[in-house]
Amino acid sequence: SGRGGSPPPPLLPPPVAAGRREPEETESEEVETRAVATSPDGRFLKFDIEIGRGSFKTVYKGLDTETTVEVAWCELQTRKLSKTERQRFSEEVEMLKGLQHPNIVRFYDSWKSSIKGQLCIVLVTELMTSGTLKTYLKRFKEMKLKVLQRWSRQILKGLHFLHTRSPPIIHRDLKCDNIFITGPTGSVKIGDLGLATLKRASFAKSVIGTPEFMAPEMYEEKYDEAVDVYAFGMCMLEMATSEYPYSECQNAAQIYRKVTSGVKPSSFYKVKVPELKEIIEGCIRMDKDERYTIQDLLEHSFFQEDTGVHVELAEEDDGIKSGLKLWLRMDDTKKLHGKYKDNNAIEFLFELYKDVAEEVAQEMVVLGFICEADYKLVAKAVRDRVVAIKRKREKLKRSQEMPSPPEPEQPPGVLRMLEELKSPLPPGAPVPTLLSPGSGDSVFSSTFPPEPEEPEADQHQHFTYRQTSYSSATCEWGSSMGQGGGTTGGGRRVGGPSPPPAML
Repeated sequence: SGRGGSPPPPLLPPPVAAGRREPEETESEEVETRAVATSPDGRFLKFDIEIGRGSFKTVYKGLDTETTVEVAWCELQTRKLSKTERQRFSEEVEMLKGLQHPNIVRFYDSWKSSIKGQLCIVLVTELMTSGTLKTYLKRFKEMKLKVLQRWSRQILKGLHFLHTRSPPIIHRDLKCDNIFITGPTGSVKIGDLGLATLKRASFAKSVIGTPEFMAPEMYEEKYDEAVDVYAFGMCMLEMATSEYPYSECQNAAQIYRKVTSGVKPSSFYKVKVPELKEIIEGCIRMDKDERYTIQDLLEHSFFQEDTGVHVELAEEDDGIKSGLKLWLRMDDTKKLHGKYKDNNAIEFLFELYKDVAEEVAQEMVVLGFICEADYKLVAKAVRDRVVAIKRKREKLKRSQEMPSPPEPEQPPGVLRMLEELKSPLPPGAPVPTLLSPGSGDSVFSSTFPPEPEEPEADQHQHFTYRQTSYSSATCEWGSSMGQGGGTTGGGRRVGGPSPPPAML
Protein backbone atom coordinates (compact mmCIF):
# COMPACT_ATOMS: atom_id res chain seq x y z
CA SER A 1 0.00 0.00 0.00
CA GLY A 2 3.04 2.34 0.25
CA ARG A 3 3.68 5.16 2.65
CA GLY A 4 0.96 7.59 3.72
CA GLY A 5 -2.07 5.26 3.76
CA SER A 6 -4.22 3.64 1.10
CA PRO A 7 -4.04 4.45 -2.65
CA PRO A 8 -6.49 6.97 -4.15
CA PRO A 9 -9.97 5.54 -4.84
CA PRO A 10 -10.54 4.34 -8.41
CA LEU A 11 -12.92 6.25 -10.71
CA LEU A 12 -14.89 3.14 -11.63
CA PRO A 13 -16.35 0.73 -9.06
CA PRO A 14 -13.59 -1.69 -8.00
CA PRO A 15 -14.26 -5.45 -8.02
CA VAL A 16 -15.65 -6.63 -4.70
CA ALA A 17 -12.84 -8.38 -2.87
CA ALA A 18 -12.91 -10.42 0.30
CA GLY A 19 -10.52 -9.52 3.05
CA ARG A 20 -9.90 -6.45 5.16
CA ARG A 21 -12.16 -3.40 4.85
CA GLU A 22 -10.80 0.05 4.05
CA PRO A 23 -11.19 2.80 6.67
CA GLU A 24 -14.60 4.52 6.71
CA GLU A 25 -13.21 7.79 5.38
CA THR A 26 -11.80 6.09 2.28
CA GLU A 27 -15.12 4.31 1.72
CA SER A 28 -17.03 7.62 1.64
CA GLU A 29 -14.47 9.05 -0.77
CA GLU A 30 -14.88 5.95 -2.94
CA VAL A 31 -18.67 6.40 -3.04
CA GLU A 32 -18.23 10.03 -4.12
CA THR A 33 -15.80 9.21 -6.94
CA ARG A 34 -17.64 6.12 -8.16
CA ALA A 35 -19.39 6.61 -11.51
CA VAL A 36 -23.18 6.48 -11.00
CA ALA A 37 -24.12 6.93 -14.67
CA THR A 38 -22.55 6.76 -18.11
CA SER A 39 -23.32 8.48 -21.43
CA PRO A 40 -24.85 6.27 -24.16
CA ASP A 41 -21.48 6.03 -25.95
CA GLY A 42 -19.60 5.36 -22.69
CA ARG A 43 -17.38 8.44 -23.05
CA PHE A 44 -18.75 10.54 -20.16
CA LEU A 45 -19.17 9.45 -16.52
CA LYS A 46 -21.37 11.05 -13.85
CA PHE A 47 -20.27 11.21 -10.20
CA ASP A 48 -22.62 11.70 -7.26
CA ILE A 49 -21.11 15.12 -6.50
CA GLU A 50 -23.66 17.92 -6.90
CA ILE A 51 -22.00 21.23 -7.86
CA GLY A 52 -25.01 23.36 -8.79
CA ARG A 53 -28.80 23.47 -8.73
CA GLY A 54 -31.37 25.67 -10.47
CA SER A 55 -35.15 25.74 -10.86
CA PHE A 56 -35.16 23.07 -13.58
CA LYS A 57 -31.63 21.67 -13.52
CA THR A 58 -29.16 19.85 -11.32
CA VAL A 59 -25.44 19.85 -12.12
CA TYR A 60 -23.02 17.09 -11.14
CA LYS A 61 -19.31 16.59 -11.60
CA GLY A 62 -18.45 14.29 -14.48
CA LEU A 63 -15.46 12.97 -16.40
CA ASP A 64 -14.52 12.77 -20.06
CA THR A 65 -12.79 9.37 -20.27
CA GLU A 66 -11.19 10.24 -23.64
CA THR A 67 -9.30 13.26 -22.33
CA THR A 68 -9.45 12.46 -18.56
CA VAL A 69 -10.71 16.04 -18.08
CA GLU A 70 -13.48 16.75 -15.56
CA VAL A 71 -16.78 18.01 -17.04
CA ALA A 72 -20.15 19.31 -15.85
CA TRP A 73 -23.01 16.79 -16.13
CA CYS A 74 -26.24 18.81 -16.22
CA GLU A 75 -29.67 17.15 -15.84
CA LEU A 76 -32.61 19.19 -17.12
CA GLN A 77 -36.28 18.59 -16.38
CA THR A 78 -38.31 18.63 -19.58
CA ARG A 79 -41.71 17.39 -18.39
CA LYS A 80 -43.23 20.87 -18.91
CA LEU A 81 -42.09 21.07 -22.54
CA SER A 82 -44.49 20.50 -25.39
CA LYS A 83 -43.48 18.21 -28.26
CA THR A 84 -42.66 21.26 -30.44
CA GLU A 85 -40.54 22.86 -27.69
CA ARG A 86 -38.71 19.57 -27.10
CA GLN A 87 -37.95 19.34 -30.82
CA ARG A 88 -36.74 22.95 -30.91
CA PHE A 89 -34.52 22.36 -27.92
CA SER A 90 -32.95 19.31 -29.61
CA GLU A 91 -32.18 21.44 -32.68
CA GLU A 92 -30.62 24.17 -30.52
CA VAL A 93 -28.52 21.59 -28.71
CA GLU A 94 -27.21 20.18 -32.01
CA MET A 95 -26.20 23.70 -33.03
CA LEU A 96 -24.39 24.28 -29.72
CA LYS A 97 -22.16 21.24 -30.22
CA GLY A 98 -20.38 22.99 -33.05
CA LEU A 99 -19.54 26.15 -31.09
CA GLN A 100 -15.89 26.51 -30.15
CA HIS A 101 -14.51 29.83 -28.93
CA PRO A 102 -12.09 30.71 -26.11
CA ASN A 103 -14.73 32.96 -24.48
CA ILE A 104 -17.70 30.57 -24.71
CA VAL A 105 -18.25 27.67 -22.28
CA ARG A 106 -17.64 24.54 -24.39
CA PHE A 107 -20.60 22.26 -25.03
CA TYR A 108 -19.78 18.56 -25.56
CA ASP A 109 -22.83 16.32 -25.82
CA SER A 110 -26.51 15.84 -25.03
CA TRP A 111 -29.01 12.99 -24.91
CA LYS A 112 -32.46 12.09 -23.56
CA SER A 113 -32.65 10.13 -20.35
CA SER A 114 -35.06 8.99 -17.66
CA ILE A 115 -34.27 9.66 -14.01
CA LYS A 116 -36.58 8.30 -11.30
CA GLY A 117 -39.26 7.81 -13.95
CA GLN A 118 -39.02 11.45 -15.10
CA LEU A 119 -38.04 12.31 -18.67
CA CYS A 120 -35.03 14.61 -18.76
CA ILE A 121 -32.22 15.80 -21.02
CA VAL A 122 -28.56 15.51 -20.02
CA LEU A 123 -26.08 18.14 -21.18
CA VAL A 124 -22.32 17.73 -20.80
CA THR A 125 -20.33 20.97 -20.78
CA GLU A 126 -16.93 22.30 -19.84
CA LEU A 127 -16.50 22.43 -16.05
CA MET A 128 -15.89 25.91 -14.69
CA THR A 129 -14.45 25.66 -11.18
CA SER A 130 -13.38 29.23 -10.40
CA GLY A 131 -16.85 30.71 -9.99
CA THR A 132 -18.59 33.52 -11.87
CA LEU A 133 -18.15 37.28 -12.12
CA LYS A 134 -20.91 37.44 -9.50
CA THR A 135 -18.97 35.34 -6.99
CA TYR A 136 -15.80 37.32 -7.77
CA LEU A 137 -17.57 40.61 -6.97
CA LYS A 138 -18.97 39.16 -3.74
CA ARG A 139 -15.48 38.09 -2.69
CA PHE A 140 -13.41 41.12 -3.69
CA LYS A 141 -16.02 43.91 -3.57
CA GLU A 142 -14.09 46.03 -6.05
CA MET A 143 -12.79 45.20 -9.52
CA LYS A 144 -9.66 46.91 -10.77
CA LEU A 145 -10.15 48.91 -13.98
CA LYS A 146 -7.58 46.87 -15.93
CA VAL A 147 -9.32 43.62 -14.95
CA LEU A 148 -12.70 45.12 -15.92
CA GLN A 149 -11.28 46.18 -19.31
CA ARG A 150 -9.72 42.77 -19.98
CA TRP A 151 -12.79 40.75 -18.99
CA SER A 152 -15.20 43.09 -20.80
CA ARG A 153 -13.13 42.74 -23.98
CA GLN A 154 -13.33 38.93 -23.67
CA ILE A 155 -17.13 39.03 -23.15
CA LEU A 156 -17.41 41.22 -26.28
CA LYS A 157 -15.33 38.74 -28.28
CA GLY A 158 -17.64 35.90 -27.14
CA LEU A 159 -20.77 37.89 -28.04
CA HIS A 160 -19.30 38.85 -31.42
CA PHE A 161 -18.71 35.16 -32.12
CA LEU A 162 -22.32 34.26 -31.23
CA HIS A 163 -23.81 37.13 -33.23
CA THR A 164 -21.81 36.28 -36.36
CA ARG A 165 -23.04 32.65 -36.56
CA SER A 166 -25.52 31.80 -39.28
CA PRO A 167 -28.23 32.20 -38.13
CA PRO A 168 -27.10 34.59 -35.36
CA ILE A 169 -27.24 33.33 -31.78
CA ILE A 170 -28.71 35.80 -29.29
CA HIS A 171 -27.94 35.00 -25.67
CA ARG A 172 -30.95 36.85 -24.15
CA ASP A 173 -29.97 36.23 -20.54
CA LEU A 174 -26.44 37.59 -20.16
CA LYS A 175 -25.55 38.59 -16.59
CA CYS A 176 -22.63 38.34 -14.16
CA ASP A 177 -24.10 35.08 -12.79
CA ASN A 178 -23.47 33.24 -16.05
CA ILE A 179 -20.10 34.64 -17.04
CA PHE A 180 -17.56 32.13 -15.73
CA ILE A 181 -13.92 32.58 -14.73
CA THR A 182 -11.35 29.99 -15.83
CA GLY A 183 -8.89 29.42 -13.01
CA PRO A 184 -5.63 28.65 -14.84
CA THR A 185 -5.73 31.54 -17.32
CA GLY A 186 -7.92 34.05 -15.48
CA SER A 187 -10.00 34.59 -18.61
CA VAL A 188 -13.82 34.63 -18.75
CA LYS A 189 -16.32 32.57 -20.71
CA ILE A 190 -20.02 33.12 -21.42
CA GLY A 191 -22.21 30.26 -20.20
CA ASP A 192 -25.95 29.66 -19.96
CA LEU A 193 -26.42 29.02 -23.66
CA GLY A 194 -29.26 26.79 -24.76
CA LEU A 195 -31.96 26.79 -22.10
CA ALA A 196 -34.30 29.59 -23.23
CA THR A 197 -36.94 27.02 -24.23
CA LEU A 198 -36.78 25.36 -20.80
CA LYS A 199 -36.92 28.67 -18.97
CA ARG A 200 -40.03 29.66 -20.95
CA ALA A 201 -41.76 26.42 -19.96
CA SER A 202 -40.79 26.80 -16.29
CA PHE A 203 -41.90 30.41 -15.99
CA ALA A 204 -44.72 30.52 -18.55
CA LYS A 205 -46.25 33.66 -17.07
CA SER A 206 -43.08 35.69 -17.01
CA VAL A 207 -40.78 37.03 -19.69
CA ILE A 208 -37.60 35.08 -20.40
CA GLY A 209 -34.53 36.71 -18.92
CA THR A 210 -33.59 38.57 -15.77
CA PRO A 211 -35.54 41.87 -15.33
CA GLU A 212 -32.50 43.85 -14.15
CA PHE A 213 -30.62 43.02 -17.36
CA MET A 214 -33.54 43.01 -19.83
CA ALA A 215 -33.78 45.63 -22.56
CA PRO A 216 -37.18 47.38 -22.90
CA GLU A 217 -37.95 45.68 -26.24
CA MET A 218 -37.66 42.22 -24.65
CA TYR A 219 -40.95 42.79 -22.86
CA GLU A 220 -42.62 43.00 -26.29
CA GLU A 221 -40.66 39.95 -27.51
CA LYS A 222 -39.49 41.91 -30.58
CA TYR A 223 -35.74 41.99 -30.35
CA ASP A 224 -32.40 41.32 -32.00
CA GLU A 225 -28.70 41.26 -31.03
CA ALA A 226 -29.08 44.70 -29.38
CA VAL A 227 -30.61 43.04 -26.26
CA ASP A 228 -27.22 41.45 -25.57
CA VAL A 229 -25.54 44.88 -25.86
CA TYR A 230 -28.00 46.23 -23.26
CA ALA A 231 -27.29 43.30 -20.92
CA PHE A 232 -23.53 43.73 -21.48
CA GLY A 233 -23.90 47.38 -20.36
CA MET A 234 -25.62 46.21 -17.18
CA CYS A 235 -22.85 43.63 -16.58
CA MET A 236 -20.25 46.40 -16.90
CA LEU A 237 -22.28 48.53 -14.49
CA GLU A 238 -22.30 45.72 -11.92
CA MET A 239 -18.55 45.15 -12.42
CA ALA A 240 -17.86 48.88 -12.01
CA THR A 241 -19.96 49.38 -8.86
CA SER A 242 -20.22 45.86 -7.32
CA GLU A 243 -23.92 46.66 -7.05
CA TYR A 244 -26.77 44.77 -8.71
CA PRO A 245 -28.55 47.12 -11.19
CA TYR A 246 -31.93 48.38 -9.93
CA SER A 247 -31.28 46.99 -6.44
CA GLU A 248 -33.30 50.00 -5.24
CA CYS A 249 -36.44 48.33 -6.70
CA GLN A 250 -38.55 45.97 -4.59
CA ASN A 251 -39.96 43.79 -7.39
CA ALA A 252 -39.98 43.08 -11.13
CA ALA A 253 -42.92 45.46 -11.71
CA GLN A 254 -40.91 48.43 -10.40
CA ILE A 255 -37.94 47.46 -12.56
CA TYR A 256 -40.25 47.18 -15.60
CA ARG A 257 -41.62 50.68 -15.03
CA LYS A 258 -38.13 52.19 -14.73
CA VAL A 259 -36.69 50.31 -17.72
CA THR A 260 -39.59 51.14 -20.06
CA SER A 261 -39.61 54.80 -19.05
CA GLY A 262 -35.86 55.19 -19.52
CA VAL A 263 -34.90 55.62 -15.85
CA LYS A 264 -31.34 54.39 -15.29
CA PRO A 265 -30.35 52.29 -12.26
CA SER A 266 -29.25 54.45 -9.33
CA SER A 267 -25.86 52.69 -9.37
CA PHE A 268 -25.16 54.28 -12.79
CA TYR A 269 -24.50 57.61 -11.07
CA LYS A 270 -21.86 55.96 -8.86
CA VAL A 271 -19.56 55.09 -11.81
CA LYS A 272 -16.39 57.14 -11.23
CA VAL A 273 -14.56 56.72 -14.57
CA PRO A 274 -16.08 59.13 -17.17
CA GLU A 275 -15.16 56.99 -20.22
CA LEU A 276 -16.62 53.88 -18.61
CA LYS A 277 -19.80 55.76 -17.71
CA GLU A 278 -20.14 56.97 -21.32
CA ILE A 279 -19.80 53.38 -22.66
CA ILE A 280 -22.41 52.01 -20.21
CA GLU A 281 -24.80 54.83 -21.15
CA GLY A 282 -24.28 54.01 -24.84
CA CYS A 283 -25.17 50.35 -24.20
CA ILE A 284 -28.33 50.82 -22.10
CA ARG A 285 -30.19 53.40 -24.20
CA MET A 286 -33.93 52.78 -24.57
CA ASP A 287 -33.87 52.99 -28.36
CA LYS A 288 -31.95 49.94 -29.58
CA ASP A 289 -30.89 51.75 -32.76
CA GLU A 290 -29.05 54.33 -30.63
CA ARG A 291 -27.03 51.71 -28.74
CA TYR A 292 -23.47 50.75 -29.54
CA THR A 293 -23.07 47.61 -31.64
CA ILE A 294 -20.69 44.88 -30.47
CA GLN A 295 -18.39 45.91 -33.33
CA ASP A 296 -18.47 49.56 -32.15
CA LEU A 297 -17.46 48.45 -28.67
CA LEU A 298 -14.65 46.17 -29.87
CA GLU A 299 -13.24 49.13 -31.80
CA HIS A 300 -13.63 51.57 -28.85
CA SER A 301 -10.32 52.84 -27.49
CA PHE A 302 -11.35 51.75 -23.96
CA PHE A 303 -11.25 48.08 -24.97
CA GLN A 304 -8.15 48.18 -27.15
CA GLU A 305 -5.25 45.98 -26.18
CA ASP A 306 -2.28 48.29 -25.77
CA THR A 307 0.11 47.57 -28.66
CA GLY A 308 2.16 50.73 -28.15
CA VAL A 309 1.02 52.04 -31.57
CA HIS A 310 -1.47 54.93 -31.76
CA VAL A 311 -3.12 56.73 -34.69
CA GLU A 312 -4.89 60.01 -33.93
CA LEU A 313 -6.54 62.84 -35.82
CA ALA A 314 -4.06 65.65 -36.56
CA GLU A 315 -6.92 68.02 -37.45
CA GLU A 316 -10.59 68.37 -36.61
CA ASP A 317 -12.90 66.22 -38.75
CA ASP A 318 -15.53 68.48 -40.31
CA GLY A 319 -17.36 65.44 -41.69
CA ILE A 320 -16.87 66.67 -45.28
CA LYS A 321 -13.20 66.32 -46.22
CA SER A 322 -12.30 63.15 -48.08
CA GLY A 323 -8.68 63.37 -46.91
CA LEU A 324 -7.68 63.79 -43.29
CA LYS A 325 -4.31 64.42 -41.66
CA LEU A 326 -3.45 61.73 -39.11
CA TRP A 327 -0.65 61.28 -36.59
CA LEU A 328 1.18 58.01 -35.99
CA ARG A 329 2.71 57.76 -32.52
CA MET A 330 4.62 54.94 -30.87
CA ASP A 331 5.27 54.45 -27.16
CA ASP A 332 8.82 53.45 -28.07
CA THR A 333 9.87 56.60 -29.97
CA LYS A 334 13.04 54.87 -31.18
CA LYS A 335 10.82 52.82 -33.50
CA LEU A 336 9.94 55.97 -35.51
CA HIS A 337 12.69 56.94 -37.96
CA GLY A 338 13.44 60.00 -40.06
CA LYS A 339 12.51 63.61 -39.44
CA TYR A 340 9.19 64.04 -37.72
CA LYS A 341 7.33 66.72 -35.79
CA ASP A 342 8.18 67.91 -32.28
CA ASN A 343 5.17 66.02 -30.90
CA ASN A 344 6.92 62.65 -31.55
CA ALA A 345 4.43 61.76 -34.27
CA ILE A 346 4.61 61.19 -38.01
CA GLU A 347 1.95 63.17 -39.84
CA PHE A 348 0.38 61.65 -42.96
CA LEU A 349 -2.61 62.26 -45.19
CA PHE A 350 -5.21 59.50 -45.56
CA GLU A 351 -7.81 59.58 -48.34
CA LEU A 352 -10.79 58.01 -46.54
CA TYR A 353 -12.52 56.64 -49.62
CA LYS A 354 -9.47 55.67 -51.68
CA ASP A 355 -6.56 54.60 -49.50
CA VAL A 356 -6.03 51.18 -47.93
CA ALA A 357 -4.46 50.99 -44.44
CA GLU A 358 -2.13 48.11 -45.36
CA GLU A 359 -0.78 50.01 -48.40
CA VAL A 360 -0.18 53.15 -46.33
CA ALA A 361 1.70 51.13 -43.69
CA GLN A 362 3.74 49.42 -46.41
CA GLU A 363 4.69 52.83 -47.86
CA MET A 364 5.91 53.90 -44.41
CA VAL A 365 8.13 50.79 -44.33
CA VAL A 366 9.49 51.50 -47.85
CA LEU A 367 10.21 55.14 -46.93
CA GLY A 368 12.02 54.01 -43.78
CA PHE A 369 9.71 55.65 -41.23
CA ILE A 370 8.90 52.35 -39.52
CA CYS A 371 10.51 48.93 -39.59
CA GLU A 372 8.99 45.83 -41.22
CA ALA A 373 8.39 44.20 -37.82
CA ASP A 374 5.84 46.91 -36.90
CA TYR A 375 4.01 46.83 -40.26
CA LYS A 376 1.00 44.77 -39.06
CA LEU A 377 0.49 46.80 -35.86
CA VAL A 378 0.65 50.10 -37.75
CA ALA A 379 -1.73 48.85 -40.46
CA LYS A 380 -4.25 47.74 -37.81
CA ALA A 381 -3.98 51.03 -35.89
CA VAL A 382 -4.58 53.03 -39.10
CA ARG A 383 -7.48 50.80 -40.14
CA ASP A 384 -9.17 50.99 -36.70
CA ARG A 385 -8.87 54.80 -36.62
CA VAL A 386 -10.28 55.17 -40.16
CA VAL A 387 -13.21 52.83 -39.39
CA ALA A 388 -13.97 54.85 -36.23
CA ILE A 389 -13.94 58.12 -38.23
CA LYS A 390 -16.30 56.67 -40.86
CA ARG A 391 -18.69 55.29 -38.24
CA LYS A 392 -18.84 58.65 -36.50
CA ARG A 393 -19.63 60.33 -39.84
CA GLU A 394 -22.35 57.80 -40.66
CA LYS A 395 -24.01 58.24 -37.26
CA LEU A 396 -23.91 62.03 -37.62
CA LYS A 397 -25.43 61.78 -41.09
CA ARG A 398 -28.21 59.47 -39.86
CA SER A 399 -29.07 61.78 -36.97
CA GLN A 400 -29.25 64.76 -39.34
CA GLU A 401 -31.54 62.88 -41.72
CA MET A 402 -34.00 61.89 -38.98
CA PRO A 403 -37.31 63.81 -39.21
CA SER A 404 -37.90 66.35 -36.45
CA PRO A 405 -40.51 65.25 -33.88
CA PRO A 406 -44.03 66.68 -34.29
CA GLU A 407 -45.05 69.67 -32.18
CA PRO A 408 -46.49 68.47 -28.87
CA GLU A 409 -50.21 68.98 -28.37
CA GLN A 410 -51.44 71.68 -25.97
CA PRO A 411 -50.79 70.35 -22.45
CA PRO A 412 -53.95 69.27 -20.65
CA GLY A 413 -55.24 70.20 -17.25
CA VAL A 414 -53.51 72.81 -15.09
CA LEU A 415 -50.98 73.90 -17.75
CA ARG A 416 -53.68 74.55 -20.37
CA MET A 417 -55.74 76.54 -17.87
CA LEU A 418 -52.70 78.67 -16.98
CA GLU A 419 -52.08 79.34 -20.67
CA GLU A 420 -55.72 80.39 -21.15
CA LEU A 421 -55.65 82.66 -18.09
CA LYS A 422 -52.71 84.58 -19.61
CA SER A 423 -55.03 86.08 -22.24
CA PRO A 424 -58.32 87.83 -21.30
CA LEU A 425 -61.46 85.83 -22.05
CA PRO A 426 -63.94 87.25 -24.56
CA PRO A 427 -67.35 88.23 -23.13
CA GLY A 428 -69.69 85.28 -22.67
CA ALA A 429 -66.93 82.70 -22.98
CA PRO A 430 -67.22 79.76 -20.55
CA VAL A 431 -64.75 79.79 -17.69
CA PRO A 432 -62.36 76.79 -17.92
CA THR A 433 -62.70 74.24 -15.18
CA LEU A 434 -59.66 72.85 -13.38
CA LEU A 435 -59.07 69.22 -14.30
CA SER A 436 -57.98 66.90 -11.52
CA PRO A 437 -54.78 65.16 -12.55
CA GLY A 438 -55.26 61.44 -13.23
CA SER A 439 -53.28 58.90 -11.30
CA GLY A 440 -52.24 57.07 -14.47
CA ASP A 441 -53.02 53.40 -14.90
CA SER A 442 -50.27 51.00 -14.01
CA VAL A 443 -49.30 48.38 -16.56
CA PHE A 444 -49.13 45.88 -13.75
CA SER A 445 -51.98 45.22 -11.37
CA SER A 446 -51.30 45.13 -7.66
CA THR A 447 -51.32 41.36 -7.89
CA PHE A 448 -48.32 41.25 -10.26
CA PRO A 449 -46.42 38.09 -9.31
CA PRO A 450 -42.80 38.64 -8.28
CA GLU A 451 -40.23 37.23 -10.70
CA PRO A 452 -39.19 33.81 -9.37
CA GLU A 453 -35.62 33.98 -8.17
CA GLU A 454 -33.44 31.23 -9.54
CA PRO A 455 -30.91 29.72 -7.14
CA GLU A 456 -27.38 30.39 -8.30
CA ALA A 457 -25.92 27.39 -10.09
CA ASP A 458 -22.32 27.43 -11.22
CA GLN A 459 -23.22 25.52 -14.36
CA HIS A 460 -26.27 26.27 -16.48
CA GLN A 461 -26.96 27.07 -20.13
CA HIS A 462 -29.62 29.46 -22.22
CA PHE A 463 -29.86 30.67 -25.80
CA THR A 464 -32.03 31.34 -28.77
CA TYR A 465 -31.32 31.81 -32.40
CA ARG A 466 -33.23 33.56 -35.15
CA GLN A 467 -34.00 32.08 -38.53
CA THR A 468 -33.02 35.30 -40.28
CA SER A 469 -29.94 36.32 -42.13
CA TYR A 470 -27.31 38.24 -40.19
CA SER A 471 -26.65 41.81 -41.21
CA SER A 472 -23.12 42.43 -40.05
CA ALA A 473 -22.20 45.77 -38.53
CA THR A 474 -18.61 45.29 -39.55
CA CYS A 475 -17.12 47.61 -42.11
CA GLU A 476 -16.35 46.12 -45.51
CA TRP A 477 -12.77 47.07 -46.13
CA GLY A 478 -12.88 46.65 -49.91
CA SER A 479 -15.90 48.77 -50.73
CA SER A 480 -15.46 51.38 -48.02
CA MET A 481 -11.78 52.10 -48.46
CA GLY A 482 -11.56 51.52 -52.18
CA GLN A 483 -9.62 48.74 -53.83
CA GLY A 484 -7.29 50.48 -56.24
CA GLY A 485 -6.87 53.92 -54.67
CA GLY A 486 -3.44 53.12 -53.25
CA THR A 487 -0.92 55.77 -52.42
CA THR A 488 1.19 58.11 -54.44
CA GLY A 489 4.94 57.60 -54.41
CA GLY A 490 7.70 59.67 -52.87
CA GLY A 491 7.34 61.70 -49.71
CA ARG A 492 3.89 63.10 -50.61
CA ARG A 493 2.01 61.31 -47.86
CA VAL A 494 4.27 60.92 -44.88
CA GLY A 495 5.66 64.05 -43.20
CA GLY A 496 6.20 67.39 -44.92
CA PRO A 497 3.47 69.59 -46.36
CA SER A 498 0.40 67.84 -47.76
CA PRO A 499 -1.61 69.07 -50.78
CA PRO A 500 -5.05 70.51 -49.95
CA PRO A 501 -7.63 67.66 -49.68
CA ALA A 502 -10.27 67.37 -52.39
CA MET A 503 -13.78 68.28 -51.30
CA LEU A 504 -16.55 65.72 -51.59
